[in-house]
Amino acid sequence: MRRIPLSILWLIALPVAAQEAAHSCARVADPVARLTCYDTAFPLSAEVVEAGKQEAQAGFGLIRPRDSSRESQQALETAVPERLESRVIHVDPGRSGQRTVTLENGQIWTQTEAHSSGNVQVGDVVQVRRGALGAYQLVTAAGVHLRVRRTR
Repeated sequence: MRRIPLSILWLIALPVAAQEAAHSCARVADPVARLTCYDTAFPLSAEVVEAGKQEAQAGFGLIRPRDSSRESQQALETAVPERLESRVIHVDPGRSGQRTVTLENGQIWTQTEAHSSGNVQVGDVVQVRRGALGAYQLVTAAGVHLRVRRTR
């Protein structure tokens, strides 16, 4: 009878003993330094880095609220592209002369200035580049820069 309670006590005490032998990073008091320690000890896998790059590419140009939990992921922040290149699959002249361009990757960009001289046609390969102060430019095959914003 006495062996059963002692073995149960030993099983309960085992997790407590394991907690005391935690990773050395757990003893670092500063949150940023602790995160850096863990990032060094456990680097991101290639799959996580690739998924971060794909997420950044898909979210290029979208306005999103800042998520404080993601601010610490420095490795994934470097994946944000400065530009992307895609083929035009649809051009809608839109109202007031503001064209909407649908790209092969599913992104939809709307021209912010009416009556621009740039010619965009279905099948063209275009680039969307980051501009100053959060603006974006769609660069046509002829090199014409059109100011655009991402609508979807």
